[in-house]
Amino acid sequence: MKNTKTTIKDVARAAGVSIATVSRILNGSGIVSPQLMKKVQTAVETTGYYPNAVARALKIKESKSIGLIIPDIENPFFPALVRGIEDAARKHDYAVILCNSDGYAAEENRYIHFLYSKQVDGVIFTGGIHGDENLALLSELALPVVTLDRQSNVANVNSVGVDNYYGAMLAVRHLIEQGAEKIAFLGGAARLSVAAERFQGYQDALAEEGILFSSNLILHGEFTFDSGYQNAARLLKNEESFDAIFAANDLIAFGAMECLAERGIKVPQEVMVAGYDDIWMARWYKPSLTTVRQPVYQMGQKAVDILLTLLSDKDRAVQAEKFRPELVIRNSTCSGNILLEE
Repeated sequence: MKNTKTTIKDVARAAGVSIATVSRILNGSGIVSPQLMKKVQTAVETTGYYPNAVARALKIKESKSIGLIIPDIENPFFPALVRGIEDAARKHDYAVILCNSDGYAAEENRYIHFLYSKQVDGVIFTGGIHGDENLALLSELALPVVTLDRQSNVANVNSVGVDNYYGAMLAVRHLIEQGAEKIAFLGGAARLSVAAERFQGYQDALAEEGILFSSNLILHGEFTFDSGYQNAARLLKNEESFDAIFAANDLIAFGAMECLAERGIKVPQEVMVAGYDDIWMARWYKPSLTTVRQPVYQMGQKAVDILLTLLSDKDRAVQAEKFRPELVIRNSTCSGNILLEE
């Protein structure tokens, strides 16, 4: 029954739900079950009710839009990632709908339902510690998805990431080569795959050189400046000394360096510091930060490439792209003045 005079009342009647429920689903406000969403979707199609953006999406089965869910746009790592995604999407006439979840599972869930209601063609997803639960939801909703910067335990998921284990090994080996013997680790949320992989790389690099690590020198927290500052302060309160810090990202490293500076501890003369990510300010910080560089922009572009390939061929074999990071040596681990690279 396709009728230009079809109203939202007709959709509600066909679906056996209230008008308010139909409105919520079409506007992406509120959380509903996938089953209820499917029921309303079917009613929309059978009645021919095509409001605004949903109309075009349902008629041509393509919205030319991609949903992007990330945990923290304030972390300088993510703007570079988003730029790579947007630039790649634009080349193919796709728009990107950016959703910032703050790493909360409930926000991820809400945004997934919102993106589904907006008929996005697919989703690029960087989840928090409960990301696998929401990946399962994306699968249940039959939304094509590529995970970015996260390893998942969900089967048959396309992914783009970096070899975090290898990157951590590079950083810790460098600290050892520079003479460090007591290397502390300041990590992010331990349950995140990237945090776990970097921690494992730290442990194995020490073991490789026969260096025992002390639990007193290992502190997990968040991938933030404040976490780095606070955990560095905790390290300094311990009776156990250390001569280097490997921080699981650059923001943690900056926080730690600020804490050390406030207490008159010189970097790198007394304590060396290495980070991870090579965000834009790493080369300008005083001292400039030795860090592990991830090809962030290229990772974003690759995620779009894989997603668009998936949209054109849903039976294509699962792709798992893993980039190799590289170590960038700067003044936070070397007493000499390192010339900043372009």
